[in-house]
Amino acid sequence: MLGSIRNMLAKINIKKMHHRNGPNTERAAAHKVARKISGRRKQALQSLYWLQKPANGEEISHRAGLSVLSIRPRLTELQEMLLIEDTQIRRKNRFGNLEIVWSLTEEGKKIANQL
Repeated sequence: MLGSIRNMLAKINIKKMHHRNGPNTERAAAHKVARKISGRRKQALQSLYWLQKPANGEEISHRAGLSVLSIRPRLTELQEMLLIEDTQIRRKNRFGNLEIVWSLTEEGKKIANQL
């Protein structure tokens, strides 16, 4: 029985252990784990910076030359890191669906400028 519990624990996906609007302690833990800006997060942040205007996930992914499916989760992570913010504006994508329009925070601009 102990072996099966260990196997279950080994399969836990750490990335899914925080929520978009989680409590402060949960968000703090997510920030601690995700201090480094690299990979797809870096590409998403740089793409929004290079666009020089608020943009939705489809526009950011197009600028990055990546699938929107790989960029959208990174946008949520960047929001949790307080580097981008939801403008409360929604813009239609090519399928006619509304998407969040994101903008860089002041901290996001500083970091993107250094990348």
